[in-house]
This record gives sequence, structure tokens and C-alpha cells, in this order.
Amino acid sequence: MPWLLRTGLKQVESLLDVVERNARAAPHDLAFEMDDEHLTWSELYVTTSRVAHTLAAAGVKAGDVVALYAENSPFYIAAVLGISRVGATTALINTNLRGRTLSHAISVSNARVTLVSHTLEPALRECEELCRSLDRILVFDDNPYAGLLANTPTTPFPSARVKSDEDFIYIYTSGTTGLPKPCRVSHARAVLAGVGFGPLMFQFQPGDKLYCVLPLYHANGLMLGAASAMVCRVPMAIRRSFSASAFWDDVDRYQATAILYIGELCRYLVNSPPHPKERGNTLRVAVGNGLRPDIWPRFKARFGIDTVREFYGATEAPGFIANISGREGSVGRVPLGGAGWLRLVQYDVDNDEHVRNRKGFCVPCGPNEVGELLIRVSKLSTGGLAYRGYTDETATQKKLLQNVFRKGDQYFRSGDLLRRDEDGFFYFVDRIGDTFRWKGENVSTAEVADVITHNDGIDEATVIGVPVPNMDGQAGLAAVVPSGDFDPDRFWAAVSDLPAYAQPRFVRVMGSLAKTGTFKIQKNELRNDGVDPSKVADVLYVRTNAGYEMLTPERWTDVKEGRLKL
Repeated sequence: MPWLLRTGLKQVESLLDVVERNARAAPHDLAFEMDDEHLTWSELYVTTSRVAHTLAAAGVKAGDVVALYAENSPFYIAAVLGISRVGATTALINTNLRGRTLSHAISVSNARVTLVSHTLEPALRECEELCRSLDRILVFDDNPYAGLLANTPTTPFPSARVKSDEDFIYIYTSGTTGLPKPCRVSHARAVLAGVGFGPLMFQFQPGDKLYCVLPLYHANGLMLGAASAMVCRVPMAIRRSFSASAFWDDVDRYQATAILYIGELCRYLVNSPPHPKERGNTLRVAVGNGLRPDIWPRFKARFGIDTVREFYGATEAPGFIANISGREGSVGRVPLGGAGWLRLVQYDVDNDEHVRNRKGFCVPCGPNEVGELLIRVSKLSTGGLAYRGYTDETATQKKLLQNVFRKGDQYFRSGDLLRRDEDGFFYFVDRIGDTFRWKGENVSTAEVADVITHNDGIDEATVIGVPVPNMDGQAGLAAVVPSGDFDPDRFWAAVSDLPAYAQPRFVRVMGSLAKTGTFKIQKNELRNDGVDPSKVADVLYVRTNAGYEMLTPERWTDVKEGRLKL
């Protein structure tokens, strides 16, 4: 595998080992930058020591969990590695979380110490019960090197002896039910992500620079972006959050040659007004996932980016699909050989179950037949690369399907419907069940419905994702049965604790929710109805910046034509 050999990696246990190697080989080369904050490889490694000293003084020891609640910055990466240097695990907290969901995310990680930026400290302090349960809250400002780390010892902190199969980070995923769950990622998985994406997907060369606007609390930003930069010793420029208007100025300022995207980012850029620096830019490759087939050619043509490499994967899944050849619309083929460990099986969407044959085994899909993607899970340990699931063992087991093709085998359930053509290329079709994607984030409908029904003005509620013309992903629709008259202002207040991306864009007020014989809400009918007021007899509302207002046919036209932003 020539792409693997190009990394020059020998045996390493962790990304901290990789950074130490880089600090020895190229101490003065730039590692990470954002605005006026710059870290060379040696400065990055020294900062991990200072972070480790600070955490150890706060009582953190090997085997502990530290919650990190902070925006993108070079220091963010140093903090994750510094936590690893102590031998602890980092719980990467979504910066959009507030209230009950924030409390849950930190509590379920079993973190006793939280490292938080000063801008997010007020949101954390609002969770009074959580704060009382923590041993320490460490706050850092825009210059943590002169603030939080000012008085740390100058002697190197002795790095903990971590093993490749130990937990490196927790990345939260909104599953089909419940609140966000911490997904366990080993040191080996993190290194493998960098090894796979740096040389294979980005195909980094001397002089390259990666530009990343994706949140570092996501797998894409940290594991595929930062880890790839570390493994290939390529500098990475970071932005706190995505800005379409500033994107091309940043690419020019940093002289970036590679970007990491999600589909929504590309759509925003394509639909943005022309920018004087968008043509003749320095980009040669874009890597990411979720790029819509209709946006793909427009993105390449408008910005002159010859190489776009799409991939498919899940944080907790033991494998991924890579579109190295760049076939438009496809998430790719299975790299590194055949697809024996990755299968599509027939799925009955109406009855929400897998199709089984007379022997009780799943039925493989034929070419271009839509089915659920399953990934084989070995019951043997493979140096930290095996399926690790979540911190909750019950949730871990729920993602596994047993006796798939023979007795005793087990496969990871992706929860996604895909098809594969005659050439072995996979194409994403839809998600199964209760999770949909909006604004680049996975939204758990169960979590949203739970928040809504905590409002004593709502008797019943269910949430689904519905497509909206000319919009990426699916917008949230809450179908509610009010206890009296529906109060849109009260509903607005009820969902305000949710992250902005999870707040329903539409509300359908109903007299009752249709259920199956087993008391399951019939969501398919709601999906089929959609939110077109000319087709729905019930009263509909749409979310605006000012609150929820009646969705009239005229306002629906505004939505479709982009005059009303969702």
C-alpha cells in the first residue's frame, strides 16, 4: 500500500506520539494556525505538556475523562492531546448544546473536570446542578498561554503510557433514540483515520496546507482533518466557524491547497454571490461527505477545483467507503480490497424490519437494489480498531445485528439506505428511522420530541425530517397535539433549550396522531404529506427569526424560493 508507506510512520500508539515525532523532525515548521494564533510542531508539543501539568494539578489522572467545551482554535487541538498526555480521555462537547442536553452530555461521560472557553462558560454555569457535581471547572480565555497555562512548570510532563486500544476521545452522536451518546474512539482509530485520509484521500504533498472550518468536536474536523495534518506533517489553518463571505479570503490568506467539507458548506458557497478570489484560487482537492449530486458539478466548475473526493462513514462504525476516483454522486467504493466486510441487505421500510429468508437470515441486495448498509464486526480484538460502540453497553449492543448470514455472526447497523451499482460504487439514498441531518448536524427526533412534550401545553408530539425544495438535508417537522389552543410563543420558548439546528422548522397542529396496532406513530403518512399548506388540511407554522408564524401558501412560496431562510 504505497499511500500508507508515504506517511513514514513506524509503530506509534497515539496521535501524541505522531506530534512528538513531528516536533523532533521539524520543530519550527507550522502545525496549526488561526488568525494570530500559530503553533509550530515543537510549540504544540510543549503546549500539550503545559496542559497536562494544569490538569494534573486539578486532580486529573490516567483513566479519567475531561469534558472539553470550546470553540475551534489551535489550542483546542493542544488541549485534546494534553488530556491524552495525562492518560485521560477527552469528551468533545458540541458547542451548540445548552440546558438539559448540555448537562446530559457532560454527565453521561462521567467527566469530573470540564475545560471550557470563557465565551461558553455562561452556558455551562446555567447548568447549576451539573456544575455542583463537577470537581473542577477550568476556564481559558482567548490567550490561554498567558492565562490558564501561565504558571505551569517548564519541565516536560511525563507522558502516560497509553495503549492503542484505550479510549482517546468521546465523540457524541445523536442516535435514533434518546439524548446524544458518547461514542468511544480509540487511539488506534484516530491514528488510522489520519493515515487513511491524509495520504489516501487528500494525497498530501510538500507545500500543501489544509483549511478546516468544520467543528473540531466532530469526527470530520478532528479525526479526518487535524489527524490527517498530524500524520502527514502538513499545516492546517482553522476558522472558528464557517463563513461563506470570508471563505475565499481565508483560502487566499492561508494559501490553502485542500479543504474538508460537508455538503451543506458546498451548497452555501455555490449559492453565494461571486467573490473576486473564488477563481484562480490555490485549492487542488476537496474531501468530505454529503455533497448533493446536483451541487457536485456546479461546485467543481464554478471554483475550478478538479478533485473532489466523497466518503461515507460513521464515527462508531469499523470502516468507511471512499470515492477516490471522484465519480460524481457516489460515496465511493470500499478501499483496500473487496467489500466482503460491508454488505447491503433488503430492508422493509414500511414494517421497519430486515427481510429474512426461510432460514432466518438476511437477504443480500442485488445491483442497484436499495438496502441497509451493514458492516461486519469481528468478535476478536484488533488492536483498538474493533467496534467499540458507546459508553452505554445497552446502546452499543442495539447497533449490532446478529445472525445475519450465518449463526453467530454480527454486523454493525448503519441505519442508512444505500444502493450499489454494477461497478461497485455505492450511492446514499436515505436514513432509516428517527434521525435526520440538517445544517450538517444529525438530529435525534426522539430528543426533540422529548423536549417538546415537557411543555405542559402539548399532549403528544412526534418529529420527522421533511425535504424542502432547494435545501440540503431535511428540515424538522413537529406534529403536535396541544392540550388546548396551540400557542406558538409558548412552543418557541419550549424548544429554545435545543441547539438551533435541532429546533423544528415547521409545526403541524393536529387533533390526534395516527398509530399502528402496536401503538407506533405512523410517521410515513406525515412524511408523505410534507409541509405544503395546499396539501395539508391541518394548520401549519414555520420558524422565523422572530418566532413561529402561520405557514400560508404565500409564505411557503417564500420558503421554496429562498426568501424565507430556515
